Amino acid sequence: MLAIVIGLLLMGVAVPSVIGLMREQRLKASYEEFDDFVRRAQTEAVKKGRTMVMVWDKDAIQLVPLDPEAHDAEAEPASFAFPDGATITLARPAALVKKPVPEWPFWKTGACEPAVVSLEGPGGVWTAEYNGLTARGYLSQMSPK
Repeated sequence: MLAIVIGLLLMGVAVPSVIGLMREQRLKASYEEFDDFVRRAQTEAVKKGRTMVMVWDKDAIQLVPLDPEAHDAEAEPASFAFPDGATITLARPAALVKKPVPEWPFWKTGACEPAVVSLEGPGGVWTAEYNGLTARGYLSQMSPK
């Protein structure tokens, strides 16, 4: 009987920490998916030699050229769908206006405007800051729920 009680106590301590670890991994995976999309935007801008823009919609982000050409209409724009129940917001600290449009440009050189991107959803919150010269991001906050 004592062994069963000790086993139950150990499980009571271990299960919440395992669940927390799984939530943290899912949250980090959502950041990595978004970061891959940012890499794609940067690669497309350099490869095509054109400014590409990530445009925020209510539940997805579209990657479109700044100045569309005729053959662009034939291709389906790349998009990143928000995870279920989550919102992703864009802040552009270097913008010259107080409330800039939710668009993030990537120039043909591979550089971009510095940005802070945040996800808030049922699994938690993360915030990533992106460098304008390299378009590389780092997580400045990650808080699983």
